[in-house]
Order: sequence, then structure tokens, then C-alpha cells
Amino acid sequence: MFKQIQRLGGALFTPVLLFAFSGILVAITIILKNPDFVGPLADPDGLFYQIVKVVEEGGWTVFRQMPVLFAIGLPIGLAHKAHARASMVTFVTYMTFNYFINAILTIWGSSFGVDFSKAIGGISGLTEIAGVKTLDTSIIGGILIGLLVTSIHNRFFEVKLPDFLGIFQGSTLIATISFFTVLPVAFLTCLVWPKVQMGITSLQGI
Repeated sequence: MFKQIQRLGGALFTPVLLFAFSGILVAITIILKNPDFVGPLADPDGLFYQIVKVVEEGGWTVFRQMPVLFAIGLPIGLAHKAHARASMVTFVTYMTFNYFINAILTIWGSSFGVDFSKAIGGISGLTEIAGVKTLDTSIIGGILIGLLVTSIHNRFFEVKLPDFLGIFQGSTLIATISFFTVLPVAFLTCLVWPKVQMGITSLQGI
């Protein structure tokens, strides 16, 4: 049990390593846009400010895509074999999960108490992950899907299918199983997570 916890901690630490450079970069660019520090160079219409803004946007990449990084980072530390393939399938499955949520809430959002027409951010409970509008599950969603797919990968990656089904074994089999596994997970997320968000908002109010 202790070894498993250590492996999980190590896997979670992998994407965290990227925060150091990105955090410093974002901090520096914010300072370089502050007129209290750089004076007239902080003019939004000036070339200096605009260049700094471009660099800053690149620095935000890691923080804006944290759920994706945690999802694909877990298999690197937890997959028993073929780590790269496990990460690829995890990414595809995580995006599938978000596309499922997008479709469910687009069609039946009101049934789940979600106004999916709202803009992302704020108190809407919505976000955009790799271009897909979805529920904001933060890194929790990425971690859960990463753990789920890694578990499926470790269990079924080396399963041998009949020769005529050989093309469906390996990563294809993992992607297929994961596809049908995350569909009910996406439904349950739509059912449960908005209530969790309401609870978090209530606690913030208190």
C-alpha cells in the first residue's frame, strides 16, 4: 500500500515540475506590464507591452491545461508497460469524457440544473479544455480519468485477441474499453458535480 501511494505521489509530481518555470515566467511578465515598475513601457499600445503579453500567454499554458497534464502525466508513473501509449490513450479518453459532458449538457443541461449557454468562468461552473466547453472539474477530473485509464491499460494491454481481431488489441483495445467506460462516468459527473460546485460556492459565501 505504501509503495502504491509513493508511486501515485511520484506520478502526480511529474506535471508539477512544469509549474516552476511557468510560474516564474508569468510572474516576471506581470511585473513587466505594471506601470509602477516599468513606467511608460507598460503602455498597452506599445510594442514592449505587446511582446510581453505574447510571452505571458505562452506562460499560462501549463496552468490553463492543468487537468490535461495531470491526466496524461499519471500513466508515465503508474503504467506497467508502454507508458507513451498509455499517455496517448489517456489523453484521447479524457477528451472523449469532456466531449460526452459537452453533448449531454448541450442537450439535457436544464435537467441537470446547468445553464450550458452561460459563458465559461466565474460562477458558471463551466470551463474550456483544449477547445471543448465542459464542466469545470479542475484537476480532479483529469486525475480520476488518468487513474481509470491507467488501470484499464495495466489490466488489458497484453490481452491477446484472436488473429482476425489482432488490430483491436493493445492500445486500440484500451481505447475501446475506455470509451464505453467513461460514458457512464460522464453522465454521473453531470449528475453529481454541479451539486458539488453549489456546495463549494456556498462554502465560499460562508
